[in-house]
Amino acid sequence: MNQSTFFADSQASTAFVQRISDAYAFATAALASLLSPAAESPAEAASRLRSLADVYSDGQPSYAADLRAAADRADAEV
Repeated sequence: MNQSTFFADSQASTAFVQRISDAYAFATAALASLLSPAAESPAEAASRLRSLADVYSDGQPSYAADLRAAADRADAEV
């Protein structure tokens, strides 16, 4: 194999690998955007925190109080 043929094969391989890499990056970014959760509003966060506080209120009342305090802070942001 002469040197110019080797160089052409090397360039083709590099270009192919670059295209595969670009396609993989695009597919990964698209999948990540599909799987990322929607942003939660402060009111939704407060509601979720209060629901969790109700679950923990019997077994861990201090943790439930912390969750309710966090919910109150989220309500204050609205």
